Amino acid sequence: MKLLHKISFIGLIFWLTSASYARDPLTLHVLFTNDIHGAIQSGQAWFMNPSYPPDLGGGAAMYQYVKETRELAAKNGEAVILIDAGNFFQGTNIGMADSGRTMMDWMNKMAYDALVPGTQDFIMGSENLADLARKANFSFVSANLTGLSQNITPYTIVEQQGVKIAIVGLTTAALKSQLLPWKTESVNALSEVDIARMTVEKLKSKGVEIIIGLGHLGVPYNRDQEFDDFSSELLQEGDEAETWKDGLNALEFAHFFDGFSAIFSGGTNAGYNTPWEDPLTHTLVYQGYGNGSNMGHAILKFDVKTGQLLSAETPTYRGNLVTLTVDDVQPDDAMNEWINKRFNALNIQKLPNKNALKKKASQEITWANEALDKDQFQVPKYGKDDYLEAMTWNMEWFPKANDTTLQAVAEIMMDIGADVYAVQEIGKINEFSKLMTYLPGYNFEITRQSSFFDQAIIYNTKYLTPVGRDEPFADNDYNFAGRPPLKIDFLWKNGDVEELVTIINLHMKCCGDGLPRRKKAAAELHDYLLDYIDAGLDKFIALGDWNDDILDKGIEQSFNVFLNDPENFQWATMRIAADVEMASYPTWPSFLDHILIGPGFFEGFEKDGLVETMDVATWLGSWDNYEAIISDHRPVLLQVPMGK
Repeated sequence: MKLLHKISFIGLIFWLTSASYARDPLTLHVLFTNDIHGAIQSGQAWFMNPSYPPDLGGGAAMYQYVKETRELAAKNGEAVILIDAGNFFQGTNIGMADSGRTMMDWMNKMAYDALVPGTQDFIMGSENLADLARKANFSFVSANLTGLSQNITPYTIVEQQGVKIAIVGLTTAALKSQLLPWKTESVNALSEVDIARMTVEKLKSKGVEIIIGLGHLGVPYNRDQEFDDFSSELLQEGDEAETWKDGLNALEFAHFFDGFSAIFSGGTNAGYNTPWEDPLTHTLVYQGYGNGSNMGHAILKFDVKTGQLLSAETPTYRGNLVTLTVDDVQPDDAMNEWINKRFNALNIQKLPNKNALKKKASQEITWANEALDKDQFQVPKYGKDDYLEAMTWNMEWFPKANDTTLQAVAEIMMDIGADVYAVQEIGKINEFSKLMTYLPGYNFEITRQSSFFDQAIIYNTKYLTPVGRDEPFADNDYNFAGRPPLKIDFLWKNGDVEELVTIINLHMKCCGDGLPRRKKAAAELHDYLLDYIDAGLDKFIALGDWNDDILDKGIEQSFNVFLNDPENFQWATMRIAADVEMASYPTWPSFLDHILIGPGFFEGFEKDGLVETMDVATWLGSWDNYEAIISDHRPVLLQVPMGK
């Protein structure tokens, strides 16, 4: 048993000899989940063994583990609470198809005690989230959210073994930067520390013994390095939360606030088998992996008189995270059957019908309301009425230079005049929505199911009407690095000419184990697009940051599955891939940003098509200017004739 540093040596002697020691401490099992993203169907643990992934039991295994823990705790006179740290339904078909209602029914069956809303829980709007809260048989908690509804409370108090346990919710104050503005129009997330301090004072005045934080704040992917960087900045800027920033991550929050016995976090998919302990406040911070791959389990022991945390233990020698492989946790059969029935009842279509798509193309779409009144760069125009222009552009943590980035990108896009811009690596969605106000005549679709970094397809409403959207592989996006491709089916129309066109925007895995994952992702995409061809939908363009060179040889080549099938697939960028002057990633230099076309475009591209890497360094005066303002990738443009 590890005694926390909060207990000094003198305090320990006092505790051992006091009357409170004569009473048994309260043993509290905290079962916690975060960033489930609707992943309750059984699946495979690719992250554990990409070659031979073990089977995961999904929501049925979670149900079984919770049931067994509750039964054992009841026998031992111990307490159990079940909590979730947000992002509970966005990310999979079963989660998104009914805007979270299946997930809410599942969570009710699990008998959760509390959930804190996460950023992606607003993906279908704040009213949808409020409705989900109404359907919940447990508490939605967030002390710093305002303007949502009365269905969300600052905290909930659960009484276990005669002890009052308060669960206080906190949603990141950076909420709005991660969403389109109309998703949170009436909602605001206040500074986390100020609200937490006031809430804890109120709870203590009510005689609550134990206070636990449930925060959608996020533990960084490299928590040790991130905390070291944070500590270095504190030395320069001062150790005060009020002067620090909005949107503290869980480690930063724990450093500034010591009013919680422990914090259970969500908001990133970085899971840790042991809690973080802040060196100053000694607050413990827990976070599990996302996508339903594990159940978090912390065993906390409290002095029932003072509410002081005495020890923190793990359920197994491996730590606090219980991997939900079927070898470790046998799924509950009834729950598994219920999940499968609900999925089948949602009737999720994987492949559109060509005739049905054409019937959908009737809506008029407008978006932008003002033109950018600037002319800083000499950018050539490419847009032509009887051609389709599609450009891929990785914008590197968009926007790198805030409004300067927005205005530069908008001017370039308007001057080029392409029909489609496939954008990757969007860091702040609300800033992306500001970009659209500078693009009259264009609208967009943006990913709803990415784990981090979003993709968007910006399209010219004069010629293109969206008739279908999907994020294929969202239910199993490991090989796509948690970023399932964004696919939009369009009806392209110019005069009497109408053609169905499919645009697929993707951002493949980089670095580390990227090569085998890119190979698997390419194989999945190849089979998916073959189905499109069989359905008569052969005018498709798959473009984006493929994160590899199509000229590599042998086992180093990620995309042999396409290269070996020239009858059905053609790399438009093959024309320029060997030209170092055309490198899309010039600092290496290498060509990473590719455009793949289907057979419906072969003849037109061969006769009268164009593919070109954009000369952005010349337009902005230098490569250094471009890289500082926009990206380290150069955009690549395809132009193909239509109706010929």
